[in-house]
Amino acid sequence: MLKPIKWLFTAMLLCIITNLASAQTDLTEAIDKQLIPLTTTDPGDDLSDLAKLKPLLKDKTIIGIGEATHGTHEFFTMKHRMLQFLVKEMSIKTFVIEGDMAGTEYMNNYVLNSKGDLNAGIYGMGLGVWMRQEFVDMVNWVKAYNATQTPENKVRFYGCDMQYGTFAIKILKDELSRLGRFTPEMEAGAPGFNKYTPSLTGKEKAAMRNTVAKLAEVKFTDGDTALFNRCVRELQQVTGYIDAASTFFPAKQDEYRDKCMAENVEYLNNHTGQNKMMLWAHNAHIGKNDGSDGRKRMGMWLSPNFKDKYYAMGFDFNAGSMLSYDGKLHKNVAVEMPVAKTGSSGAVFAQCSVPNFILDFKTASADPVINTFLNASIPSSFYGASYSTGETPHYVTHKLAAAYDAMIFIRDTRPSMEIK
Repeated sequence: MLKPIKWLFTAMLLCIITNLASAQTDLTEAIDKQLIPLTTTDPGDDLSDLAKLKPLLKDKTIIGIGEATHGTHEFFTMKHRMLQFLVKEMSIKTFVIEGDMAGTEYMNNYVLNSKGDLNAGIYGMGLGVWMRQEFVDMVNWVKAYNATQTPENKVRFYGCDMQYGTFAIKILKDELSRLGRFTPEMEAGAPGFNKYTPSLTGKEKAAMRNTVAKLAEVKFTDGDTALFNRCVRELQQVTGYIDAASTFFPAKQDEYRDKCMAENVEYLNNHTGQNKMMLWAHNAHIGKNDGSDGRKRMGMWLSPNFKDKYYAMGFDFNAGSMLSYDGKLHKNVAVEMPVAKTGSSGAVFAQCSVPNFILDFKTASADPVINTFLNASIPSSFYGASYSTGETPHYVTHKLAAAYDAMIFIRDTRPSMEIK
């Protein structure tokens, strides 16, 4: 009696496996018909493989481009390619990155006016994850491109982040000291903006808030008044960010940061008057839906404000390695990444016939098989600046179509490079 039951169970299992394999084949075959193959992930003069993006992006105001880790070589180089394409083919002149808003002024002066130096520009970004050779190569491309352009056609470089007040307070102090208007009350709270925020005392925080209040009373009439006023606003955001820190509700501070970044992106869109920009940040920040991350991110503020004028492109991968910060060794090390788990978006995309590609979700959703896939809750790789071998892989569960407008997929990855 047991033998027939065993054979029946085996037959049913084989049937299920066969059906799943068939469904998987149907999906990947459907995706193969819709994807845009990438001939390379390296920046260069030949951008012809990206030409199909033109009709998709021509009416977009903000093109947000994410990354599934902060330490992947191909993510950096492909974003460099995308910037080249958007500048040369789509007339985009505004580049905005997840970097300190005031501090990136040093980088803007470097690429726009050849003033200052690259190291000061990198330091002004305020985030160590951009200290990569691939990023330096992109910056130098922007600088070289600008050297061939008339002023109105040059690419401007901006930041939208606001976690630190170091650069904003320096810019304001230098300007007001030059005019003899930096008062003792302003000075009292200034040192706090140069300290590690968790170490700040209640007295220091109060002094910082008072400094910001006094700076907000200043009427700037000379020099770069827009920059000075924006520095004041950034310091207001910084003090709000510090006050939002919560042991019991850690998402509160993260959400405050993303709300401020969205505000800064919207300001830059209005300030530049270009009505087109490339926005560089992590997948988490550019996404339109939080999924299992559980936080309201920048893209979730931008999407309802800009509606279909905001186009979010996520990144995904199957396997490879990344440059990761090792907290024990206090340095960056190359680590192997876990292969994308079965059922994840990376594992599905890895079965396609093309190793590296772009998939526009709106176009692809015309196929019911792809539409079902894009609107199902599935996991996607979700790494930041660090990952340790043996650590539980990082995933976010979400609906791809709700989170992004497109996906850039790289099957096999390498670690990004330290600055030479």
